[in-house]
Amino acid sequence: CIARIWPHRAIILMKKSLLFVPFIGLAGYLSGHEFITRSSGANSGVRDHMSGINERIKKERLRVCVFPEGTRNKAFEGKLLPFKKGGFHMAQQCQAPIVPVVIYMPPTVYDSKSWSFGNGVIRIKVLEPIQTTGLTSADINALTDSVQEKMQAALEQMSKRL
Repeated sequence: CIARIWPHRAIILMKKSLLFVPFIGLAGYLSGHEFITRSSGANSGVRDHMSGINERIKKERLRVCVFPEGTRNKAFEGKLLPFKKGGFHMAQQCQAPIVPVVIYMPPTVYDSKSWSFGNGVIRIKVLEPIQTTGLTSADINALTDSVQEKMQAALEQMSKRL
């Protein structure tokens, strides 16, 4: 059961459309995860919502799981897609460390075209935390690029070990 290995006091930022997916939406809602609208940050409603999430994170001292590549990389071929920056902005605003987690799942385990599972080993590697203390919004692009480079290097290393 995933609840046994899930970090204490951790939430996931999930796209709002997942709220309406059977089981996933209800489980996420009841677990206290945050559902966000994936639209422009210029939208004041989105900014207000994110500001509220940031306050909750600081007040409750929560850990936040963000998937910066999202579900966009359907045909993974060893290269990460450019990361979305929302989670990096959040970490900077909360002055919270980023702990990159890299998951390598070989094509033998899951075929996204046929939605079928097979045999294989899924590798997970937790990288060293990256501090955001003292960073400003001007540092977000460099921070995002640095994290993505470290994760890509780890992913390439993990894929060669099989």
